[in-house]
Amino acid sequence: MKGSKILASIVATGLALSAGAVLAQGQQGGGQQGGQQGGQQGGGQQGGGQQQMQQQQQRQAERAMSQDRVMDQDRLQARERDRTQDREHAQTQTQASAGAGDGIYGGNLMTVQERKQYGAELGALKTDAERLEYKARHREKMELRAQERGIEPELTTD
Repeated sequence: MKGSKILASIVATGLALSAGAVLAQGQQGGGQQGGQQGGQQGGGQQGGGQQQMQQQQQRQAERAMSQDRVMDQDRLQARERDRTQDREHAQTQTQASAGAGDGIYGGNLMTVQERKQYGAELGALKTDAERLEYKARHREKMELRAQERGIEPELTTD
């Protein structure tokens, strides 16, 4: 039994050595064949030309992608700029017409000039609190004026 194990390991070692020798010969032969094929292809210049062309195409693709990224960034910046302008415009319109959508309490008791002044002053105020306070003062004035004249104050939109 011990002898068969020894024999098996000797055979395995021999096979491994012979396989290594065959592999080494194949690599040497493959290198020689590659050299022969390179001579047939004109010194390997075609392979080098293909590689250069692939590198050039890759550089062009990278440039195109870079330009696309820049254009995308420009579009995003323009979109954000437009949004900001739209918000500012809407805010300006809201301030300028503050109270105009609600009408003017007691507008029937005011002159055209007073109504214009009311709209301008109301539109110039910065906060909602300031506008509410201004409207409350205006309402008190119009109620006094209505009592003096004996007329009901109306909500006007002009």
